[in-house]
Amino acid sequence: MVDSEYGRLASVLLYGPGPEIDRYGNPGEVLHLGPIDHAGISEECGALRRTYEENGVSVVQVDPSPVGEDRRYLYNLMYCRDLFFMTPDGAVLSRMAHPVRREEVRYAERTLRKQGIPIRCAVWGEGTFEGADALWVGERLVAVGVGNRTNREGFEQVRAELGRTGVACVALPARQTLTQHLLGTIQIVDRDLAFVRRQIVDEEAVRFLAGRGFRLVDVPENDEVRKRQAMNIVVTAPRTILMSAGCPETREIFLDAGVAVAAEVGIDQLTRGGGGLACATGIISRNLVTIER
Repeated sequence: MVDSEYGRLASVLLYGPGPEIDRYGNPGEVLHLGPIDHAGISEECGALRRTYEENGVSVVQVDPSPVGEDRRYLYNLMYCRDLFFMTPDGAVLSRMAHPVRREEVRYAERTLRKQGIPIRCAVWGEGTFEGADALWVGERLVAVGVGNRTNREGFEQVRAELGRTGVACVALPARQTLTQHLLGTIQIVDRDLAFVRRQIVDEEAVRFLAGRGFRLVDVPENDEVRKRQAMNIVVTAPRTILMSAGCPETREIFLDAGVAVAAEVGIDQLTRGGGGLACATGIISRNLVTIER
């Protein structure tokens, strides 16, 4: 189903928030940066879905029927990337670090099961693991950011599970403060090309990628990156991406690196929750790659 960050994207999981999200009185209580307008985010999520479909990507929508009484569990459900990590053999379910998000995984699991997608395992106990902390850096190698949202116990569980099918895992530090996940600092767009936020990513991660032959292109910290989620991109095919609209400086960096921008999507409301396009996109399947790194 997935063994790279850049194989041609085939299917994704999305969620369009319900009316309960409309201008929630205490945004910080549900981890949002500010109040979200329901009509606005509905329009954005609809545009994102259409963009994927226009680019040949199948969209699966999360089933929002309640699994419990506490509707706070739906306030961040649109950030589907965090809820699972896909492998060639099925999904590894996350265990979210923050209690307000923990039940979200049940919605993702139910939807994936209805689609006939195998569930390999779920992180449990004292482990925490979030899908946006895991990146395929080679056909049989996954890097996992450990620190902010994924802890050592969660990493060890994921490593043990993937190791059963010959996939190795390496832990990389993820304790940056301007973003919570490894995906927020590194974007792999081809077998030998990655964008990195050098000013905030741990140097160990940079050395690791360089040591595996990646050409690293720096994306500097500016308002586009920090406020408009310009680095929060989705790779739809090797060196082809979707990105947030209104980020001309970052777009030029992508183009100069030889990366095509298939579409730009407005995400003003989505960013108010603290995420961007990549956060909102649960990767279900890509064309599998065969190049051994």
